[in-house]
Amino acid sequence: MNVVFRINPQSLEAEFVKEATARSLHGLAGHRSVGGIRASLYNVISLENVKTLVDFMEEFRKKHQK
Repeated sequence: MNVVFRINPQSLEAEFVKEATARSLHGLAGHRSVGGIRASLYNVISLENVKTLVDFMEEFRKKHQK
């Protein structure tokens, strides 16, 4: 299953992917022609992996919240 979402403003999407990759959260860049963020949540992804992504997302939101 792929969870696809956008970040507002969209200009932060590249930074989101860069910071995620620095935290070993790889492959989050969306489609090359459409953009966005895509998290693939297949059977091999553990609950701990999901929590790591959610924690990062919450930190990123707080950092960029207006």
